[in-house]
Amino acid sequence: MTFLEYLLRSDALYLGERPKGNIFKPCIKTIPFTQITGALRKKFEIDDIKAVGYLVEDEDFNQPNYLIYSPRDRYSNLSKIPLQVEFLTNVLAKVFVLKTESTERLPENFEIVMGGLKSKGFGSCTLEKQKEISAQKFIPGTLRVRIPEEEVSSFGIKRVLRPVYGYLFKPTPHTFTGVYVRSLFEGSEVVGPEFLLEPLGG
Repeated sequence: MTFLEYLLRSDALYLGERPKGNIFKPCIKTIPFTQITGALRKKFEIDDIKAVGYLVEDEDFNQPNYLIYSPRDRYSNLSKIPLQVEFLTNVLAKVFVLKTESTERLPENFEIVMGGLKSKGFGSCTLEKQKEISAQKFIPGTLRVRIPEEEVSSFGIKRVLRPVYGYLFKPTPHTFTGVYVRSLFEGSEVVGPEFLLEPLGG
């Protein structure tokens, strides 16, 4: 099992949850499977792409900022209750793409659009290939990414020791709908590839 490691950069990125009724929309502090995989599949029109990622821990990057705006109802065109949105600036993240016959032909450098608030200029990302990583060393550790349960074997997760469950929105291809799927969230204790984990007690 081999992965392509990319470095992702973005000036401003909003990877939001989907809470209903809340006027504060927090930004996710990782790169979920559904967000990065969806963006890559849309870019390259390859259905078997699978990827995850996480933010690089460096105080010079991934700075939180806040935006207040009033979304409009798509039918009446009237403004709704103002929302406060948390987003990140000067984003630096690592992305890991499962290597397949399709993905091994991905370019060394490319751009994607990911996340919310695209109409306000958010979400433009550049990716630069760093190296290939073989998932050969498996350790117990704390998961740094969000992966649907149905995809954990694709990322070398051998065993779940103490899960932190949540739900990721999985779009239905070629539609504007989708379903929520139970997923392992960051903080789950698992046995898996060391590059996706923080060592237990570390």
